[in-house]
Amino acid sequence: MNLDISKSSQLASSFAPRAVSIDGNAAADVDHVEVNDKGEIYGIYTNGARVLNFTVPLARVPSPDNLTPVSGNVFSLSGTSGDIQVGTAASLGLGTIVSSALEASTVDIASELTLMIETQRNYTANSKVFQTGAELSDVLVNLVR
Repeated sequence: MNLDISKSSQLASSFAPRAVSIDGNAAADVDHVEVNDKGEIYGIYTNGARVLNFTVPLARVPSPDNLTPVSGNVFSLSGTSGDIQVGTAASLGLGTIVSSALEASTVDIASELTLMIETQRNYTANSKVFQTGAELSDVLVNLVR
């Protein structure tokens, strides 16, 4: 099959390729992620590029005690909670974000474990008392017969 496209054109003027230059970076993987005190999440790539990927929004409600609890550990606005104010960290008095911080628990694990063991032993002792009482009742009923 021969195809003659010499008489076809798609351009209104003559075509000449322009000089080609590279204006981008080579493909790279994400090396790590950084979060600053404004809640900006940056992806740091293996080629050194630093790209802003997301900004964490913060919200404030005038009366958080009046929010309505919803299934799934979520709260929704109510008529008495007030309107929600949304912004970014360090704006509108919303505070800042502390990256890589660990929030420690205020629970004393040793005392809670001790209390759990004591409770379990008391439960076991009480159940044995009831079991012994039931056995004594059975013996008495059998003696009367």
